[in-house]
Amino acid sequence: MKRITIIICSLLLILISFLWVTYTVRKNRIEKQYVSQSSTGILSIAVDDLVLDNVSQLLSFDTRSTGIEGGEDLIKKIVWNSGISIPARLFLFSNDTQKNQFCGILAVSNYDDCFSFFANQYPKAINFVDKKQGIVSVNIAKHIKVLFDHNHLVYSIGLDPNSDFSELHALLKNQDAWVQIGSFKGFEHALTKKHIGYALKDRSLMAEATVTKHKTDITGQWLLSESIEQNLQVRKIDTANQIVTLWSLLSLNDLPLLSQIMSKYTGFNQEQLKKNYANYLDLEIKTDSVIQKDTSIAYAYDDDFNAIEEIKVTEIAVPYIVHTWKYNEPLAASLPGKMFYQFHKAHIDSYLLNTTSERSPDRIQNERTQHPFYFFIDFNAWPEKWTIYPFSKLKQSKVSATMTTTLMDKNKLAIKGEITY
Repeated sequence: MKRITIIICSLLLILISFLWVTYTVRKNRIEKQYVSQSSTGILSIAVDDLVLDNVSQLLSFDTRSTGIEGGEDLIKKIVWNSGISIPARLFLFSNDTQKNQFCGILAVSNYDDCFSFFANQYPKAINFVDKKQGIVSVNIAKHIKVLFDHNHLVYSIGLDPNSDFSELHALLKNQDAWVQIGSFKGFEHALTKKHIGYALKDRSLMAEATVTKHKTDITGQWLLSESIEQNLQVRKIDTANQIVTLWSLLSLNDLPLLSQIMSKYTGFNQEQLKKNYANYLDLEIKTDSVIQKDTSIAYAYDDDFNAIEEIKVTEIAVPYIVHTWKYNEPLAASLPGKMFYQFHKAHIDSYLLNTTSERSPDRIQNERTQHPFYFFIDFNAWPEKWTIYPFSKLKQSKVSATMTTTLMDKNKLAIKGEITY
C-alpha cells in the first residue's frame, strides 16, 4: 500500500511539474507573438491564466446555455485538433483605418489539420483564395473572418458585415510589416499581467480587467483631448428603478461612437455637431412603462359602398426613456421626434428634455458629481420587448455593469468598472 501511495504521489508530482514547465514556457513565449506595425490599439486576452484562475467555473460551465450547437466539442477541437497554435495570451490589434475591427495573427502548426477542421466545421464557408500557395478563406460569421496558409492564420472580428478578405489577404502576404509584441516600441504598456488588457499606442486609453466566477473588475486611465472643470454638475436623476443610467460631460472628440450616432440621427456633420453640442448628455431608461397613443386611419364602407374614414386610436405601453442635452435651437430642431417610440421635446431651464412620457417637469435641478462620465446598466430588468439575442442571454445571466470615471487632473480620468453575472 505504501509503495502504491509513493508511486501515485510521484506520478502526480511529475504531472504537476510538467504542467508548470509547460505553463512557464508558454508564458515566456508571449512576447514573441506578432502584431501589425500599423497597430494603434491592442487588446490582449490571457488564455492560460483565465483557464487556471477560473477552473471551477469552467468545470461547471454548460455550453448548451450559449445557444451554440456543439459548443464544448468545438472548443476541444480548436485546442487539440485544429492545427492552430493557441498561445498563452492572444493579442488582437486595430489601427486608425479600421477602428471598429480587431485582427490577430496565429501560427499554424499543422496545415492539413487546420484545413480539415474548417472544412468539417464550415463546409459552405470555406474557399481557396490561392490554391498554388494554399491560401484559404473561411467566412465564419457576419463579423468573423479567417484566412490561412501553410504557416500562419490571420483573423478579423469587426462591426462591418460587408467587409471582404482583401485586408486580411494583405496582412497575410505582407509579413515584413509584422512585429513581435515584446519588441514593439511604444506598446510596452500593452504587456499587462491582468486577464484582459486594452491599450492605445498614444496612451490616451489604457484599461485592464480581472475575471472571477461572478464578477469582472475593470481599472484604467483615460487621457482627454479637452480639459474639463473641477466643478461638475449634472441634471438631478432619480437613480432608483433604472435599467440604464448614463451621463457624459466630455467632448465629442473623446466619444467618437457617440459622435457617429448623433451624426446619423441628427443629420449634422462633425463640424456642425461640435458647434451645437455643449458637452452634455444624459440618458435614463426606467423600469416603469408609459402609455403612448398610436393613431391610424382605416376605411369602412356604407350601404352605397362609399368610403368612410375612421380614426383608430391604440394605446401602447412603451419603456420610459429620457435623454437630455444642453438646449441649443439647431440641435433641438435636428433631433427626431420619433426613434422607435414617440419622443416629446421640452425646453426646461437650460436643458432640452426628450422623453417618451407626455408629462415633463416644470423645473430641473442640478447636482454636483465626481464623475465626468458615468454608466450603469441592469440586464436583469431589461424590457421583455427587447429580449432578442444577445440581450436575452444577458438578461438570463442577470448581468449588470457599472463604469465610473473620476478626475485625476484636468484632462486625465481614472476608470473603475464592475460587471456582475
